[in-house]
Amino acid sequence: MTAGIFERERMESRRCRGNLFAAARIAALLSVLAGSASLGQGPPVPPHPPPAGPEGPPPPRRPLNARGVGERIERARSGLANIKPRDSEGESLVSMAQATMNWAKRALEANDLTRADRFGAAAEAFVHAAEHQDHIGESERGPGPQPQAREIADHLQKVYFRLQQAEFFVSASGLEDAKALPAIARRFYERARQAYDKNAWGEADENAKSADDTLHGLENLAQAAQKETPPSDREPE
Repeated sequence: MTAGIFERERMESRRCRGNLFAAARIAALLSVLAGSASLGQGPPVPPHPPPAGPEGPPPPRRPLNARGVGERIERARSGLANIKPRDSEGESLVSMAQATMNWAKRALEANDLTRADRFGAAAEAFVHAAEHQDHIGESERGPGPQPQAREIADHLQKVYFRLQQAEFFVSASGLEDAKALPAIARRFYERARQAYDKNAWGEADENAKSADDTLHGLENLAQAAQKETPPSDREPE
């Protein structure tokens, strides 16, 4: 009986994620076709969604366990402790990471591993987005391989398409606090394109990564909301 319940929950979780992904792709494609995004000059924007890879859909996730989810939350907490925001955008990301980490802890305490994992992944993504802003200027000065123009252009094209999904993810998450994040991701993207035009590859790379991580955070918030959430559980501590 227990195995049957677990299997049904696993299949339902996979179905919800699949429905969310399909709906986000449709919403993004409609937005692109309508010409709703006006994001300046720079690398060419994709005319349509990138095709699926030859390997097909990604393999199913491994079963979650409380230890692994707890470690993810701890990584977010550790990263958050080392960030010193330099502007209001960084402060917004740090604030959202803190709130999302709190939701992850509460979901873990309730043994809701799916939501705890998605909230934890969102917190990690917001932390990474803030970290990349702290790295701007370091890659040009420091040793190590420099990002290449073609790599950055390819990344910017992917980020451009994902930006069309941002509002959908916010709507799917049902979180008022997330509404400011699409605009922040777009500003990171704009800065990346401007840096690209100036051949400032390090700055372009870090801003593109900040935009991408912000969008990943939003996507994870939307996935966390695919299970019914009591209103009180959505409030940050």
